[in-house]
Amino acid sequence: MTEKDFPGMPTDNEGRFYYLLDKLVRREGIGDVLANGIHSAAQEIGNGAEAYAHNNIKKHEQVPIKLGMLNPQYFLMFSTGEKGNITQIEGQFPQNAFANIEDREAFVSDWVQVPDEKFKKYFLDWNPRGENSFPYYPTPEIASELVDWMERMHYIDDSVGVCTGLSAFPLKPPYHINNYPKIISHATGINFDKDKLWQAATRNRILLRAFNVRRGLRRKDERPPEDHWKNRFPELEKKLLDTYYKFKGWNSDGIPTKETLQELGLDYVVRDFEQRGILQNE
Repeated sequence: MTEKDFPGMPTDNEGRFYYLLDKLVRREGIGDVLANGIHSAAQEIGNGAEAYAHNNIKKHEQVPIKLGMLNPQYFLMFSTGEKGNITQIEGQFPQNAFANIEDREAFVSDWVQVPDEKFKKYFLDWNPRGENSFPYYPTPEIASELVDWMERMHYIDDSVGVCTGLSAFPLKPPYHINNYPKIISHATGINFDKDKLWQAATRNRILLRAFNVRRGLRRKDERPPEDHWKNRFPELEKKLLDTYYKFKGWNSDGIPTKETLQELGLDYVVRDFEQRGILQNE
C-alpha cells in the first residue's frame, strides 16, 4: 500500500489512529477494506499483505501472544474453539503447572468448582519440567477433558446470561458446574441437575459446531498460526486433534457423527447433513 491509499492521513500516531477509526466506522476508502477483518483485508489488498495476516485462526484475528513451548490444552482451544477468541474458551484450569507440590496441594484443597475429583489429580500430577510437563502433559486424553470442561462452562454462561468473569473465565469462580443447577432451578422453575445442565451445554456446543460445519468448517481450518509457538510438534498436534474429535463424538474431519447427533436428540441436524451430503445417508 502507498500514501495514495491514505489521503489526508495525519503524520502523528494519535492522528493516524483517529483517521483510521473514522474511515472504519464510515467504511470509506481503506476503512471499507479494513472493516472486513484482517484476513479478508489482506486478501483484497494483495501485494504480499497476506504475510502480515499471520495471527489468524479460521480467518479470525487472535490475541497476539507468541509463546515458546506448545501447550496441549491451548492448542486444542485455539484450534477447535468456535468463538473466535481464546478468552471465550479458556477458564477454570490453570494455564501453567505450579512449581511446588505444596502449592498444588493447597490449590486443590478448596477447589470445589471441578466437575469431577479426577481434575484435581490431573493438576497435582502436572509439573513445570520433566515427564509430566509441556508438551506431552497434559496428555491428549486429559487435555480433551480439560478443554471440554472449560468450554462447556462458557456455553452455560452464554445461555443463562451470566458474565463469564463470574463463572467460566477465572479460577475458582463463585458460579460453577456444582452450584449452577440449583441457581438455574430456583430462577426458572425448571428442575435442573448437574447431568441435565451438562447435557444442555453439550447440545449447545454441538449445534454451533453443526452450523459452522454447514458453512464449510473442516479439520484443515483448525490449526493455530505457524508462529504461535516457537516449538511445534506435528505428530503430537495430529494426535491431539484425533483424540479430541473422538472424545467429542466427531469424525476425523471434525464433523459430529450421526450417532452423536441422535444421542442428543438432534435428528433434524442429521437429516440436514444427509441432504447436504455432509453425512452419508445410510
